[in-house]
Amino acid sequence: MTAFFYLAAQTSMVSNPRILSAQQQSSPLLQQAEDGAIPADWEQVVQRVQQGLGHLEEQLQTHGIRPDLTELETLSQWAIAVLGEGDFQDRWDVAKLFPRLEALAAETSESVEQLLLNPLVSLLQDEDADPDTRWFAARILGEFSPTCGAAALIDLLKTSCTEDLRQMAATAIAGFGKMAIAPLVQLLQAPHTRLLAVQTLAQIREPGVIQPLMQLLRDPDPQVRAAALSAIGSARDRHIPDLLITSLSDSSAAVRQVAVTELGFRADLLPDYDLVSLIHPLLLDANAGVGQQAAIALGRLGTNPAVAALYRVAHSPHTTHPQRMALVQALGWIGTPAALHSLHRLALQWSEEPASAALLQATIQAMGRVEAPELRWQVARYLVELLHTQRPTVQLASVKQAIALQLGNLGDLDALDALVQLATDPDLGVKLHAIAALKQLHPDQGRQQLAALSNNHQVSEQTRQEVAIALAEW
Repeated sequence: MTAFFYLAAQTSMVSNPRILSAQQQSSPLLQQAEDGAIPADWEQVVQRVQQGLGHLEEQLQTHGIRPDLTELETLSQWAIAVLGEGDFQDRWDVAKLFPRLEALAAETSESVEQLLLNPLVSLLQDEDADPDTRWFAARILGEFSPTCGAAALIDLLKTSCTEDLRQMAATAIAGFGKMAIAPLVQLLQAPHTRLLAVQTLAQIREPGVIQPLMQLLRDPDPQVRAAALSAIGSARDRHIPDLLITSLSDSSAAVRQVAVTELGFRADLLPDYDLVSLIHPLLLDANAGVGQQAAIALGRLGTNPAVAALYRVAHSPHTTHPQRMALVQALGWIGTPAALHSLHRLALQWSEEPASAALLQATIQAMGRVEAPELRWQVARYLVELLHTQRPTVQLASVKQAIALQLGNLGDLDALDALVQLATDPDLGVKLHAIAALKQLHPDQGRQQLAALSNNHQVSEQTRQEVAIALAEW
């Protein structure tokens, strides 16, 4: 034993922690641990492992001396012990040292499997172990070279009956990339591993996953179909558009939702496919999630036909309140002149229906979301026009507050007069929203107009009193 390891072994020790590895239980070093040969100060153990690695690496790089097997076993077992017993920070720190342990193990006649893989898999399979321990074990295995880590994790994926363990293994396997595709494709053949294999392949961004996953779009399990379609839906393969379109009529809502979501990102297909006509029927899908995703998809496409489809369904008396909310949001995201005009028409429609106050507020907010400077003035005029209609729903305090807020955000000075009028509203909430908007637009001019109104004896006494309150709140 070198001087470094001799000194480490002579350090004062305290009571021994539990060592999880079955391999360690048959090791002479375990007896040392039971006799107090591994300190309970796990931070100190991590430091010793790091120092020991540095010592062995220096010996190898500088003098060409291959690592002593006993010394390497000591370091490996200490590192495994930290994973089993240390706190999160200790585990985090020691996990970063395992690739160096693997590299040194590869320089010895002892296999990496015996020194590291078997103990790590034992930790991973120990259902009584701390969840953090198992998570770190899977993470470390995922950082090993594919020839070492992939086989162990694939085997675990095939044999484990514990769902969270299989998920951890799947995530780690995905990190191996292209080299993990072939063994995962084999797992597609077994029903009990098919879904997890699909989900794992979905994390590997390689062309080699597309063809195997295409074969699963007719699988009897809708979860498998949905997962496979989601995995390949964004791929730029010539077969994908037709597969997505076919899946719009799938019997499973989950599959339809994936298909319409992916098509929403494919504006590049518009020259060759009438995506709006294909997606339009799904706006009223029996499944609310599908309808919402259809609205979002048309919002992303953002064409005038998409605007027309969204407006037509929102305007229909048969459309439900939640569906209308999604349609309004989609029109707001589009933000083109046609979309804003449609929102204005919907706002006028709902301003006559007191039961539609929430819809009207959502429409006002969607209109105010416009970013293009050349359109902000138009939205401000729409909102002022809405305010002047004096329709029943517009008279609600919540709606007036929404209008005041958006007029302030839009920054159009032509809205000053309308905001001054709102500042005289008897409702304190409306008044405060109007004052805040006036301060955003032009605080000096806004206050001046209020002051002038307070001195205007042609207005009612009630109005002057409200102006006085507004000036006091300013």
